[in-house]
Amino acid sequence: MEISDSATHLFSQSQDALGQWLHIPGWIALPALILLAAVIIDLVLHFTLNRMERRLRDSPRRWDDPILHGLRLPLRWWVWITALMVGLGIIGAHFEIERLTAVLSRLGALITLLLVGWGGIRLFRRLEQRLVFPPVKCHAKPVDPTSASALTKIVGAVLIVTLLLIGLQILGVSMSSILAMGGFGGLVIGFAARDVIANFFGGMVVHLDKPFVVGDWIRSPERQIEGIVEDIGWRLTTVRTFAGPPLYVPNAWFSQISVETPTRMVSRRLWETIGIRYQDIGKIENITHDIRDLLQQHEEINQDELITVNFVTYGQYSLDIMIYAFTRETDWQRFHEIKQGILLKVRDIIDQHGACLALPTSRLYLPEGLDREDGERGGTRVHGERESGDDDGASRSSGDRHRPSRAPGPSDDSEGEGDA
Repeated sequence: MEISDSATHLFSQSQDALGQWLHIPGWIALPALILLAAVIIDLVLHFTLNRMERRLRDSPRRWDDPILHGLRLPLRWWVWITALMVGLGIIGAHFEIERLTAVLSRLGALITLLLVGWGGIRLFRRLEQRLVFPPVKCHAKPVDPTSASALTKIVGAVLIVTLLLIGLQILGVSMSSILAMGGFGGLVIGFAARDVIANFFGGMVVHLDKPFVVGDWIRSPERQIEGIVEDIGWRLTTVRTFAGPPLYVPNAWFSQISVETPTRMVSRRLWETIGIRYQDIGKIENITHDIRDLLQQHEEINQDELITVNFVTYGQYSLDIMIYAFTRETDWQRFHEIKQGILLKVRDIIDQHGACLALPTSRLYLPEGLDREDGERGGTRVHGERESGDDDGASRSSGDRHRPSRAPGPSDDSEGEGDA
């Protein structure tokens, strides 16, 4: 108590002496001098820290530049706020406003916490960039964007919660009361915000397990989700659909559905069924042999994967040949260009063997008696044959009149295109 009184007495004497020297009241001179000192300190920090930051950008260490970047602006703001609080405190003491000093002290502590949080956020954002894109001379390996984002978000969340608890304690809320109310309050908040909490932990699982990262193409066979991942937040994941609009998916969904990541495929599947006419059954073996040679010699076909070209079934109107292989190329657009080239070469092989692709046709037979009876009823007797089907005579019908036949549709086998 005596030390406090002596310090107050010494401060009062210094204030009076400064006022007599400047010929103005001391309670005005001292705050003005403090503000002048704040201006000088701010200018020194501005030039010094900016120059240091430019030099540390070329540092081989990841931490130097982010730390200085995080502290530069908050530190300058803290200098000005501290000078302002001290000046207001001197003026309040002169006018004997007793509660002003306590209020300013508490307000200054809270503002300092806010500045610390601001500096931490700036530091973590710059650090995230340095983790993904390390300095040129840095020997550390780059971190993938998803891991870097998860790390900075977790540390940032811990920092914010810590500063919040310290701020409550500064405001006079005891920690024991917070812990005592935490149980009941946690149950109420947990019930009210169960979806938010589920999304939070879902986002944490996505960050840890990494079923996909930012930039991946994902799709879900269970829900209408397909597109490019743009952001993985703590509550939502943003997916840019191929149609254009963004799709916001709650993170809790990813613990309940299956997700495919076509971006990570190592090859893309080519699976087609080619139909040959029944008249060309004697040429099937040579055709399949040449198509197999085509795939085995094709530079875009992955020879380490299964290559199958076989006559598989007698279809309703065709002899079906299955073509099954995998391309090295995984890009969707490039894959379809390769697929088109292969299918056109398969057509050339079929033509070289004098065979033709099958068309949906059928053969209709009319009894001779019915044929003559129809001719007599019409007043004219016509004998002959008329084709019903393709131009090569795959099917014919005989009778007095042409009777179109309905062709059965294909069996709709599951054809062609998947991912491996």
